[in-house]
This record gives sequence, structure tokens and C-alpha cells, in this order.
Amino acid sequence: MAILVTGATGTLGREVVPVLRARDAEVAVLSRKRHPEFRTADLDSGAGLREALDGIDTVVHLAAGSDQARETHTLISAMRGAGVDRIVFVSIVGIDDIPFPYYRAKLAAERAVFASGFGVSVLRATQFHSFAAAPFLAQRRWPVMFAPRLNVQPIDVRVVAAELADLALDAPRGRVDDIGGPQLLSGREIAAAVEARFGLHRRIVEFGLPGRTWNGFADGYHLAPQNTAGGRTFAEYLDAL
Repeated sequence: MAILVTGATGTLGREVVPVLRARDAEVAVLSRKRHPEFRTADLDSGAGLREALDGIDTVVHLAAGSDQARETHTLISAMRGAGVDRIVFVSIVGIDDIPFPYYRAKLAAERAVFASGFGVSVLRATQFHSFAAAPFLAQRRWPVMFAPRLNVQPIDVRVVAAELADLALDAPRGRVDDIGGPQLLSGREIAAAVEARFGLHRRIVEFGLPGRTWNGFADGYHLAPQNTAGGRTFAEYLDAL
């Protein structure tokens, strides 16, 4: 099976590509930048997409540019022209209920995938460890550590990559069960873990914000406690940094 991966050089794509190749799939990497081992195309304008899809059976769509919906529509149009009718899409838990701009963009792209008429598989996952850690790591030189008063469920990106590889090599399954990391952690617990990992001893200040977006996170719409995955815990991720 020949698989084209968009967003293949990103955090998730760098894990998906080797998993697919280890399972004997023929994998093509899509990139805007010219590289002797990549297929060059622009998801925004569509330039080069038709050629990049030559000989492809399935697209694993991981790219998330500045206009996800438009880029996804452009990809779908090129796939239709190339006779490629199978797509696997990675999405995010809670995008129906949290009006965060990035989530709204992801939801629009997801809807475009379902409206394509192709054989579709969609996996929604919670935030990767790296995304959950980033706001706290950015505060390492601050005199205090600010922590949001809400829960998170960070997931090992390698687990998500393995799930997507399964979907790419299987028959289309529509929207599969959401997956989340092995632990639900409060913002304070995340902050404390970062403090412990780097030997810091600062006051942790919890905070909340007004508005529907914050309320959606506070209500836990971004969590998937009913379907926890394996993989590294958040502390194990930090230990590997």
C-alpha cells in the first residue's frame, strides 16, 4: 500500500512515518520544501498536489496550517482528481464543544473530510505531552509558576502514531473512539511535575479565566477518561527531556 503523509515532518508525523515503514507500507512524505526524498506540494495553493498523489492509495492528513479547512478542501479536490479515495485524519477531543479558534479550524477540516465521500477514518486524541508541557516549560525562569485550574490528559505521541498507522493500513472505519493519555492531571500537578523534574522550588499560583472557551476546558470536554491509552506517563516524558 502506498501512503502519502501530510505534516510528516511535524511532531506527530515524525512518529507516524517510521511506524508505517516498519509495517512494510510504501510511504511518501509531502513537504512544501524541496528535498530529494520528499514529494513537494503546497496544501494552501494546491500547487504540485496532483503530481504528489500519483500512485498513492491512502492519505494520512496530519498537516495543520494557518487555514486548515481550506487546505483540507484543496487536498480533497486534488485527491478526487487523482482518483485517491481513502483518507485518515487526526483530530482533537472536544472540538465540538470548546470554541477555541484552533479547535474551530480543526472541526471545519474534520467536517470537510467527512463530507468528501471518501473512505474515511478519523481519530480524535487529547493533547500530546509536549503540548501540555510547553506552557509550564516556558515559565522555568519566572519567579512563580502559574497553573490553570483545570485538568489535562496528556498522551504519548507514539501511541497516537501507532493508532493512526493501524487506521491507515485497515479498511476505513469512520470516526473511531477518542483516545486520551493514561492519567488525568490537574494544572497544579503538571506544574509540580515540571518543578520536580528541574529541581525548582517556586510558589504555584492557580488561575481561571472567564468565557466559553475556558469553561469548555474547565468542564472537561477535551478529556477522554472513558478510553485511556498506554504509553509514557507525563513524568516519564519529562524524565526523557
